[in-house]
Amino acid sequence: MDSSRTHQVVQDWFDAIGRGDFETVLATLADDIDFQLPADRYNAVIPYLGHHVGRAAVAAAFALRAETTDVLDYGVRDLRAEGDTAFAVVYTRAAHTRTRQEFEIEDSHRLVVGEDGQITHWKVYFDPNGEIAAFTADRDERLLAAVLAGDPDGVAETLAEGAGPGRRDPATGLTPLMIAAGRGDETVVRLLLDAGADPLAVDSRAGATALHKAVQGGSLPVVRTLVEAGAFVDAVAPTTGHTALMDALWYKYPDLVGYLLDQGAGLELRTHYGFSLQEHFDYELNVNTRGKDLLLAAEKLLTGRRESDAAAIAAQRLMAAVTEGDTAGVKELLDAGAPVDEVFPHVGGFNDGHTPLHVAARDGHADIVPLLLDAGAAVDAVEPCFGAVPLHKAVYNGHAGITAELVRRPGVDLDFRGATNGYTPLHDALWHGYEECARILLDAGARTDLTGHDGKLPADIAADVLGAGHPLTAELRAAAGA
Repeated sequence: MDSSRTHQVVQDWFDAIGRGDFETVLATLADDIDFQLPADRYNAVIPYLGHHVGRAAVAAAFALRAETTDVLDYGVRDLRAEGDTAFAVVYTRAAHTRTRQEFEIEDSHRLVVGEDGQITHWKVYFDPNGEIAAFTADRDERLLAAVLAGDPDGVAETLAEGAGPGRRDPATGLTPLMIAAGRGDETVVRLLLDAGADPLAVDSRAGATALHKAVQGGSLPVVRTLVEAGAFVDAVAPTTGHTALMDALWYKYPDLVGYLLDQGAGLELRTHYGFSLQEHFDYELNVNTRGKDLLLAAEKLLTGRRESDAAAIAAQRLMAAVTEGDTAGVKELLDAGAPVDEVFPHVGGFNDGHTPLHVAARDGHADIVPLLLDAGAAVDAVEPCFGAVPLHKAVYNGHAGITAELVRRPGVDLDFRGATNGYTPLHDALWHGYEECARILLDAGARTDLTGHDGKLPADIAADVLGAGHPLTAELRAAAGA
């Protein structure tokens, strides 16, 4: 076929598309037309893309495009032919039928025309980003709608389109995870967590977490899923002061009470309206006329937990000896095989969640620290309150000898950053003005270029505490290149 005939066939065909004459459009295609539109995981939201073979398949793709796209402007910008092959540049302005967001596309076409004047091959090249944006403009709203409808397929679809799992419902201030947790929808909760939903986020009105919502909804599987995903068991709602355990008691879910107690939920916390947990429970027991059997079942669990904590404390003879600074007692117990990394139970005290090494480093028991380390104590054990390691404890309190003991131990992380403020041990040493501890850390190779959550380098802390003209401040600034 000569170029002029190819040009005319393709020009007439594009004209038919422009005036909406799809009978002529389809009739110009060969029965076995091979039609290719780029399709991959990045543009999967555009449903009619892909490889279509045969006139019926192309017709189906056209119909799907018509369902999703309103064409507002269309025209051929350039058309050239070489033998049986035509090359065209086509401009389209359109709007998605659901979102009404407009987009523009300038795509390139390669078409092959057979001897019978029908198009046998058609391939299109274009940048789909504008069209993708139009298709997904409402993805966050659709995610919320799918969560509210309990539709896991809809949730998965919108998450795959890039919907933000942290987007809040404007009516309630809740994230999708909070909504699904409150409704006890374990499947959707898992989908959202897998997509990066934050189990620690709080709602914008009451400050409660997804764990609070799950407890209110009474779903043990969802509560367990959130805790396993890192939810804080003792997270406190800033409006009420309630923990998840308080809510589990309030809503009369003994199974949730038992699980949270097993996870170490605190018993000595207070509400923001003045009740201790026990006083809160006693109040509920008094005002409820129904469901007292559930409250009494929970009370048995609370009593059992208190008895268990007391027994654990009594059994932790090594921790008791460390707390008392009893070096001989510590040595005797270690020689007898006492567990060196036993963790103190959560009873609302200064040692909660601490290992014996934390306590010895914090309290300055210089003779005990090496005994614990030689017995295999974890040098970088993290306590859950401040997110600190033993080295933080030592420098924070100015125990230079213990600091020197810890930094020389294999595996010690000199630059561990605490969860509360992002401070390294070097930050902490300088913060409290313990220059000797700071120099021990520096001599051991502590980094000087790390910032806390306040954006401060160790040099900044040194300037605040020791003074801008102090030699150590100048040394730290030079080392950090500040």
